[in-house]
Amino acid sequence: MTPPWNPLSWKPLSWKPLSWSTAPQELTPWGHALNAAGLRGDRLRADYTAAAGMAFRRYPLWYVPTRLFMPAASQPYLLTVIAFGLHGDNLADVPAHERDPEPLYTWNEQVRKGLRTGQAEQPFLRAFLHTVATRELPHSDVHTILAGQAQQSAYTEYPTEEDYDEHIERINMPLTRLIHQVVLPGTPQPPTPAARAHAEAIQRTDDLADLAKDLRHSGKLTLPLTDLARFGVTRSDLESARDTRAVRALLAHACHKARSAQAAAEQALSPLGPECELLYRPGLLFQHQVMNTVERRGASLTRHPVSLPLHLSPGHLVGGALRVLHGRLRAATSMGVQTR
Repeated sequence: MTPPWNPLSWKPLSWKPLSWSTAPQELTPWGHALNAAGLRGDRLRADYTAAAGMAFRRYPLWYVPTRLFMPAASQPYLLTVIAFGLHGDNLADVPAHERDPEPLYTWNEQVRKGLRTGQAEQPFLRAFLHTVATRELPHSDVHTILAGQAQQSAYTEYPTEEDYDEHIERINMPLTRLIHQVVLPGTPQPPTPAARAHAEAIQRTDDLADLAKDLRHSGKLTLPLTDLARFGVTRSDLESARDTRAVRALLAHACHKARSAQAAAEQALSPLGPECELLYRPGLLFQHQVMNTVERRGASLTRHPVSLPLHLSPGHLVGGALRVLHGRLRAATSMGVQTR
């Protein structure tokens, strides 16, 4: 049966990974993950499949490390949280000239009602609500994300670095807490500085990878205007994909910020034990590979978004993967985590 992606090229293939055979011995890897998560019943499995499909289509850079490294029993739950976050982000990132607050308002009301009743019409939202109930996710963090995305819909740029930091606090931090609870239920959340460092590393890398798409699709500029002013770059320079010394210097500065955030996150998370290594290391490992591609692009980063396949650094990838696998074995020993 066709796999969800080719592990040698890291490039997603046609979307056929989430169906399962009626014969138990022919279960796909996704069917195994559903079983490991204890998800039974055709409708429930279909709901989780819809959520995973959305995560794959809209952001394979999240989907790939989840399927590669996360314990099978956590994957369906984690992908519902990712799908929930991505759907709200997509509604908030509608281009300014097409902006209508009604779809995002309707979505927020559907989620709030679903949290009260446990019911929803959309399959992927039903799966997320089931995850909220099963993993005992705090409703307060879900509401914080909704409010943050509503605020984000009015933004087209960040005037200062402080405005950028507020975005991380409003959306990334509560999403990080939800992800932690989904994968490591009953395990204490990491210290706030470590979680903040991880959220910043992921956000800065993603913003660079999506810079061209954000500028052209949603009309949003995710580099603070103070940085543009420092290097003498205008928004028009980036929107027109001008290859100038100033643009290259600005992007090199943004890449340095992202690399520094990644290093800070690795330093903050490394002492936290095998469970946190299991959860947080794969994202940082993969984002390191994304940054390899980002840095190779130079000024062309403003013309095309970064996607799979990536330019890989084999030494860092193998070393990081071995570290993650070691963390999985230690976590399985200490917590009984199902890794396969």
